[in-house]
Amino acid sequence: MYSRYALHHLPDFWKAIALVRVADMLRPGGVLRLWDVVYGFEPTDAERQIEAWIAETMATDVEHGWTRAELAEHVRDEHSTFTWLLEPMIERAGFDIVEAEYSASVFARYVGKKR
Repeated sequence: MYSRYALHHLPDFWKAIALVRVADMLRPGGVLRLWDVVYGFEPTDAERQIEAWIAETMATDVEHGWTRAELAEHVRDEHSTFTWLLEPMIERAGFDIVEAEYSASVFARYVGKKR
């Protein structure tokens, strides 16, 4: 059974609670797969990294993908977090991170196994 949710819709407080609730639903050895917008850079480098991501990712119109305005809106209005905040949340919820993959310093994929 798979459930799909975007943690970036939740502030960090609720992300941590959601991860604990997911862990509570799984048996030991159960698997968490998480792929979301997660920032893999330092806050001091945010402006440069976000601008680079938008410039590389944006489409010229909505028919061909996310526009500059839509990507900027995501950064401004959603609750994406940093890898160095999310990873301890995953672990504190009761998962061992068995796989972590990062892309463009803006996306992360995790596979967690419940202890």
